[in-house]
Amino acid sequence: MTPPQDFDKDVKDFTIWEKRLIEKLISFLRNYLARLIPYDKPEDIKLQRKGIDIIVNSGPIKFEIKTRANKYYLKGILLETTSVVERNKPGWLYTSEADFIVYVWINPSNTNLMPIGYFLLLKELRKTKWYADLPGLYHVMNTTSFRKTPNGVSNWTTEFIVPEIDDFPRFPRKTLYQFNAVLPSNYKQMIFPVGKGRE
Repeated sequence: MTPPQDFDKDVKDFTIWEKRLIEKLISFLRNYLARLIPYDKPEDIKLQRKGIDIIVNSGPIKFEIKTRANKYYLKGILLETTSVVERNKPGWLYTSEADFIVYVWINPSNTNLMPIGYFLLLKELRKTKWYADLPGLYHVMNTTSFRKTPNGVSNWTTEFIVPEIDDFPRFPRKTLYQFNAVLPSNYKQMIFPVGKGRE
């Protein structure tokens, strides 16, 4: 059985990587975000007569970074279904207000990120209702965390489902995109849909 995780230590350790990744993401997104912005092709003849062929659904675009330990590298994406099992508190799969989850792993020597990272288009994933079919289909993983408080130690359990990367939906829209996560990077960034997906 895996020992309980020190929640505050994990947050502190992962925040260091997230700050470094944000700098890279800003540069990366200036060049490639256009491929991920949702758009509609209007069917309204009035709009077409006005010369409007595409409407970009822009506005604030929100990101949440998830940093994982190397032991989980490419073994699936952990989707948090229940944040606190003891209180039946829903996980970020249902509650996050981010448009994109940026999913990365720290390398074994703790000196950089592993080369493959993913953008998970959370709102698109939710539209597919795919995760509703997941219970029983994929491995369920529980982790125990603790936090020291003035009143003692608080413990809780978090539950995840762990679908394989190739199983993420790709129809009607892609929900997962791969990118080069190595920091710092001199490589040209690449982004493309991942896996066969579910139709």
